Amino acid sequence: MNEHIERFSTNQVIVHFILALSIMILYITGIPRLYPEHLGWISNLIGLSKSLFIHRLAAIALISTSIYYLIYSILYWNIKNKKYFNQIIFPNSKDIFDFINDNLSILGLKHVRINYAKYSWLEKGLIWSVIIVDVIILGITGIVLWVPWLFAPYFTMSHFSTINLIHGSFAILSLCVIIPHFYKVHLTPFKFPMDYSMFTGVIRKEVAQEDYPYWYEEISGEKHD
Repeated sequence: MNEHIERFSTNQVIVHFILALSIMILYITGIPRLYPEHLGWISNLIGLSKSLFIHRLAAIALISTSIYYLIYSILYWNIKNKKYFNQIIFPNSKDIFDFINDNLSILGLKHVRINYAKYSWLEKGLIWSVIIVDVIILGITGIVLWVPWLFAPYFTMSHFSTINLIHGSFAILSLCVIIPHFYKVHLTPFKFPMDYSMFTGVIRKEVAQEDYPYWYEEISGEKHD
């Protein structure tokens, strides 16, 4: 086997890059509006109208890329390999046991090496948090706030205020999910300052053996103790 193993396809690398960049821009242009007394200088530096334009442009990139990848995934699921796609995206019983064992290890109640598959329960959770929070909830509330006149016949001012509160609250929730992900992926020993697999799509053989032993054994037939 080669010293490097493909973990992400070229398509996945490109989609991840666009989504990550879009979400980062959305944070930079959106969160300062929630805390103008502390972060208003960011909006002032960019300019309010430019900041709103960039925010909406990033939102379009996020939603359109997500829709593209959803269509791609459905086609892949139907045409190529349903079983494999189900294993790497949808939570299963192994993820539940891995979640329990991970938390028992954190609490010091159990010491066990988790035999992770290609995507761990935490990584699957992140994928679904982006789908539910960033794309669906923030996408829908963002569209309502973007073109309020389309929804004015159906919503009152109090409804719009609530939608604005939901949009801002879930943006903070999204940030609280992304920060630990960023720390775990990039700011850890042997990966600092960055996990370059997000650009190359490949990881070293020994990294696969250590971090994803179940997946490594599945693709290589070799067992790693």
